[in-house]
Amino acid sequence: MRRCPTVAQISLLHLNRRLLPQTEQNIDSRVAATPAEMSPALKGTLFGCIAAVAYTITNIALRDVAVRHDLGWTIGVTSLKAVPATVAAWILVAVRARSGLPALPPRRFVLPLLGTAVIMQFCGNVLFQLALSLGGLALTVALTFASLIVSGAILGRMMLGERISPRTAVSMAILIAAVVVLRFGAESASLSILKEASPWTVALAVVAGCGAGIGYGLSGVVIRQCLQQGMSHSATLVIISSAGVFLLAPLAVILLGIDEVKAIPASQIATVLAGGVFNAIAFFSVSGAFRYLEVVRVNLINSVQVAMAALAGVFFFSEAVTPWLVTGSALTIGGLVLLGFPESRHSAENPASSDETFTDEPSPAT
Repeated sequence: MRRCPTVAQISLLHLNRRLLPQTEQNIDSRVAATPAEMSPALKGTLFGCIAAVAYTITNIALRDVAVRHDLGWTIGVTSLKAVPATVAAWILVAVRARSGLPALPPRRFVLPLLGTAVIMQFCGNVLFQLALSLGGLALTVALTFASLIVSGAILGRMMLGERISPRTAVSMAILIAAVVVLRFGAESASLSILKEASPWTVALAVVAGCGAGIGYGLSGVVIRQCLQQGMSHSATLVIISSAGVFLLAPLAVILLGIDEVKAIPASQIATVLAGGVFNAIAFFSVSGAFRYLEVVRVNLINSVQVAMAALAGVFFFSEAVTPWLVTGSALTIGGLVLLGFPESRHSAENPASSDETFTDEPSPAT
């Protein structure tokens, strides 16, 4: 016999019917309010932009303390800048070790990394700081970037067997032309900083800027080789940055003397340390960008550094604006932008065979 629903059951049924649409509506609104996860391309672009801005801030800080161009001061600034990155690298190593992950480099990589550290610190960072004191921010960043890309491609071909595509060759030609053009504007850049610039000073500014790029390029090839063997970025950075502190700092004290080191203004120390913090942020940000984007796309974003450095040099430090500087900077940006265009369908389907792996070098101020 069929039982008739009670009054309470009927009331509950009507209540459920009224609440069900509201519940579904609330669920839909919550789902709509939940932010969508960023795409890998957006993540990579965000990391790349953070790196470009952070590197620019670092370079501005280094330019601000580039008031002397003697070797002791230059080495001292370079060693102090490495402190934040060294601390961050050792913290990451400790975290990886606590998590049971490989933390320090394998023994077979220690000597190559130590050699790379010496090259990066002296031929990269020290020369970059010297060039800032002689040629200014705009000239130095443009020269270093152009030399970095060209040397990275050539050394990558020689040491890793990486292919230099026609597009890369054209880009290299443009960047070499940029170096030549910037050379003609180096005298005006030096005069705006030193007030008196001899031919030797101008030549040293250009050689130091280009030498820094070559030093970064060579270091980048070795670092990339280590990363291809499964090493982490923190394992490579801990050796390189530690060398900047424990190798350069004693040398700076010897060259400057204890009394002169004690007399360094606290404001300049704070400026260098702040630049070092942004340098560490930039390094790990660009590593994140490489995780989500092809290297050519990261190069495209990094080209903004050249323009930002030129603007910062003019507005913050009253560096000279010359047709040579404008043309050379434009050629540098153009050469980097060219690397951002896809070469062919075959290269896109086979990234390992393309030229998208040759420029994972440190940016200036690393």
